[in-house]
Amino acid sequence: MGASLALLAVLDILTAFLPLVGERHGGGAGWVGALLALRGAGSLVSRVLLPVVRRRFSRELLLQVALLVSAGAIAVVPSALARPGLLPLAAAAMVVGGLTLGLGQPLTMSLISEAVPRSWRSTALAVRLMGNRLGQVLLPAASGLLAAPLGPGAAVWCACGVLAVSGAERVARDRRRP
Repeated sequence: MGASLALLAVLDILTAFLPLVGERHGGGAGWVGALLALRGAGSLVSRVLLPVVRRRFSRELLLQVALLVSAGAIAVVPSALARPGLLPLAAAAMVVGGLTLGLGQPLTMSLISEAVPRSWRSTALAVRLMGNRLGQVLLPAASGLLAAPLGPGAAVWCACGVLAVSGAERVARDRRRP
């Protein structure tokens, strides 16, 4: 549930705070729009490719990779935008982040569906949706509190931190299983 919450909330935070990061560092709206479009395109491609990668890797492994890689990739973007010569790095990071963020939501839905008895699936998915909505309220608010004194990049890094913690928790949980 934490993974689903983090994956969804980071999209809202990127949409809200990336334009502020771009403006702070002199990037135009066109560049920020292009970066957000690259993220969206990456997510679209990953959803199309999900059946192919799912045949090769477990859902749990794919979710761990989605959380950890998206956290690392998206965290690069504010720093890359701070230096005009690193715009291609920001673009590449957004593509990678988009690819991995796009995997996360369908994977969390299927993992939750498989984790509960068939008769509880609709309830479990409703609780997941409620958690997502809660995350869409709390994570942007927490990110905004960090952005006020530290700048808009801190909001993005906060969201990436939540992704990384969620990914690390999934890895630790997987290692504890027999």
